[in-house]
Amino acid sequence: MITLKNEFLEVTLENKGAEIIKIVGQNDKINYMWRRDPIQWGSSAPVLFPIVGALQNNECRIDGKTYNMNQHGFSRHNEYNANQISDQEIIFTLTSNEEIIKQYPYLFKLEVTYRLVKNVVECNFKVTNVDEKEIYFQIGGHPAFACPFMDNESSNDYYLEFSENETLDRKVINLEKKGVTHETVPFLDNEKRFFIRQELFSNDTIILQDFKSNKIALKSLNHDKSLIVHMDKFTHLGIWAAKHVGGLIAIEPWFGHSDYDDFKGELKDKEGVITLKPNEVFEAVLKIEINQ
Repeated sequence: MITLKNEFLEVTLENKGAEIIKIVGQNDKINYMWRRDPIQWGSSAPVLFPIVGALQNNECRIDGKTYNMNQHGFSRHNEYNANQISDQEIIFTLTSNEEIIKQYPYLFKLEVTYRLVKNVVECNFKVTNVDEKEIYFQIGGHPAFACPFMDNESSNDYYLEFSENETLDRKVINLEKKGVTHETVPFLDNEKRFFIRQELFSNDTIILQDFKSNKIALKSLNHDKSLIVHMDKFTHLGIWAAKHVGGLIAIEPWFGHSDYDDFKGELKDKEGVITLKPNEVFEAVLKIEINQ
């Protein structure tokens, strides 16, 4: 385990998946991340790459060939190299190797940099194309937070609040095929907030796009503690809770999402896919602000 800390926060990370394990407030000693209970969900904040969500039949087609890849891609299962710059900054790096090329035949460098700036954890995703041809990928975050923050509370008192009023539809998921349908249903009507209720997740993840907000906050009716996910430039947002159980809420800024349930195309044809020419670099920044 690797630790970053300043006067506001102490953050624990691990090399596998370049994953945040804990974000603990230095003042209140609360861990704002999900507790990683393996009975419900044994992760906390995997980096999703080179796909977001699931593939139809776990199959990915690239240049006419079929490759197998599990949900959310291989990043979360791989050990990253770590270079700790200081007590407040670390760079995790993942590059192509023999095993990865069996799933994804591109040469790339993925750097995930975590930096503490006062009460904010900055997470910078940087993908470099080190191949001689164009590469294609999706990428996203999957931070899951404690909800409620403290043991003596109910998640029913918690709500998510966008920074802008939003009129949004959510995509309908085909649970049998583990794919996104082309149907949508109304979700918000010129509103900023919604309360966290288990029935919202009975059909899996809430998937949103075309939102105006560049941040979304997790708050309670009963106190001023909150966390804010800053998601500037991300094109999609997933919001997920484990079905029929409480304790966590995942706020997931993405580029792209799962295959449509009728998708037959190649990786380059997927929703929200990013294209990089040789030597080009893609960067996106996700920030987690903790207000104790």
